[in-house]
Amino acid sequence: MPVTARFAICLNMIVKDEADVVAETLDSVAPYISSWVIVDTGSTDGTQDLIRNHMARLGIPGELHERPWRDFGHNRTEALNLAQGHGDYIWVIDADDIVVGTPDFTELSADIYRMRLGDASFMYWRPQLFRDGVPVRYEGVVHETAVWEPDCIVKRLESDYYVESRRLGARNRDAQKYAHDRDLLLAEVERNPEHARSVFYLAQSYFDLEDFANARKWYERRVEMEGSDEEVYYSIVRLAESMAHLGWPWQVVQDVYIQAWEFRPTRAEALYAIARRYREDERYLPGHLFAQRAAQIPFPENDLLFIGADVYAWRAMDEQAVCASQLGKHAEAFGLCRRLLASSGIPDGDRQRIAANRDFSVPVMFAAASVYPEALAHRLVAGPGEAKVVVSLVAGPDRETTEQAINSFLNCCLDLSLWFGRFLVVDAVLSASDRALLRERYGFLEFVDCTSDAPAIQLAQLRAQIQGRFWLHLAQGWQFFAPDNYITRMIAVLASEPQVVQVGINFADADKLTGVCAAEHEVRRSPDAGRYVLAEAVASGPAMFDIARLDRAGGIVASDPDPIAELGWRAAAVGLQTASLDEVLCVAAVRPVQQPKAPARAAKKAPAKKARRPKTPH
Repeated sequence: MPVTARFAICLNMIVKDEADVVAETLDSVAPYISSWVIVDTGSTDGTQDLIRNHMARLGIPGELHERPWRDFGHNRTEALNLAQGHGDYIWVIDADDIVVGTPDFTELSADIYRMRLGDASFMYWRPQLFRDGVPVRYEGVVHETAVWEPDCIVKRLESDYYVESRRLGARNRDAQKYAHDRDLLLAEVERNPEHARSVFYLAQSYFDLEDFANARKWYERRVEMEGSDEEVYYSIVRLAESMAHLGWPWQVVQDVYIQAWEFRPTRAEALYAIARRYREDERYLPGHLFAQRAAQIPFPENDLLFIGADVYAWRAMDEQAVCASQLGKHAEAFGLCRRLLASSGIPDGDRQRIAANRDFSVPVMFAAASVYPEALAHRLVAGPGEAKVVVSLVAGPDRETTEQAINSFLNCCLDLSLWFGRFLVVDAVLSASDRALLRERYGFLEFVDCTSDAPAIQLAQLRAQIQGRFWLHLAQGWQFFAPDNYITRMIAVLASEPQVVQVGINFADADKLTGVCAAEHEVRRSPDAGRYVLAEAVASGPAMFDIARLDRAGGIVASDPDPIAELGWRAAAVGLQTASLDEVLCVAAVRPVQQPKAPARAAKKAPAKKARRPKTPH
């Protein structure tokens, strides 16, 4: 919902030939504004009438003025002056921008507010909200900047939003845009050679034109001029990029990147660029070193200019994970991939690539999870405590597989001690000596005799033993490999979703590695559950049941030929459904477990030299 109470906000724009895009912008800001003042600078496509009619349909009063075009600084200032007296604050926005999320305008107190622009990968702050009556003007023939008196109070408009700069307007549709900008800025620099902002954007224009020789020249000039630290930092980074495009020796380019990081060590983009280059060159040790350092740098909250938001959110860590995997640091790579998969804001193509890379490291995780956890086994024997959660599994098909299932679960279920009550084993296959060995090693096991190997009968006998609310059934012969707070997560899902009767551990009820995870648009989140998805079928693999909801669905019927399918039908009939966590976290060890195929590189300069390697980012 819009958050605008207490303050009247006037929309302010300059437009020309924006009929194709401006309506979407107006719809985007309409919930937040009470008036508008828009200046048209010569549209010939009907933009003027489109704006008048659209705002009339929205029921928002305003004014459309028509003025001749001079330059961005002049016309933006003119529009801002015309908006004076129409509200408490004036919101300046481009005709092709849209608001994503919900800006909060309820606690305005400053004279000027910087607003967050960009997207999930690139972010910067620009002054766009001005208190009515505060003297502000714009300077610059292009890439204009707002200028105000030193005593003005300037803050950021924090909240969960950003303004997406879509670059779809008439100016951006002009194929000669960057050439026109270059010519305007060259003339401006000739008039005022010491104007640092014009020099910076002249270099930017050359870079966008892919004239890297002139870009290098003007970025170098901007660095020499000093001034804004962020502008100088970004100029050094772009200087290195220009030199790389021109084919300068890598060591020289790297030195410039390092100069950028030394100049502003709170920024990670330069270190990330070095790490990526080393990874592309298959030099994974230095790549890992630089990626790890870049990933340790937190998002620079106080910076304003051209922040590579995705570098801090996930790209540096992604490079570290790929290099770690290539160096044989599979536990590190696996953990990093899981951290990445738990985060939001990663494009789904990259998310699925990371899921496949995670699986590439699973064989090493199997070995770690299979070790007998002697201390934990004895601790569970010493004090099982109240039966908060009952865990169960089906023994077999042999003792070794049963031990592997128990060991891997104990090693991977990090919160078992917090929730553990009873551990039931239904057994129709083990010998007396095998049972004795299991009892000796795992004193907490309670065996439930069963003369049948029919799944419905085994599940019904287990259900009859359970008095509490939560039942975690591990099925038969599953091997866990991913350490996690499984019980806490599944209970949190059940708490968040009152219509869910069962939470499966594996995404899509997979019984083997799939190289995929849930897409971001499918997932739900809660604080303790993390990412999870609603599902359509009852899981046959490891899963937790809410006993009250299970009973509401008719429970487990021993005579059902297919108890899982029957439960699904009965649950749906009473309005219940299922859910699962978002990854594949265990596999059915009773079948041969295939090691995932080593994926091909996604970004490379030459054909891969090795057959097995994780996928790399573009």
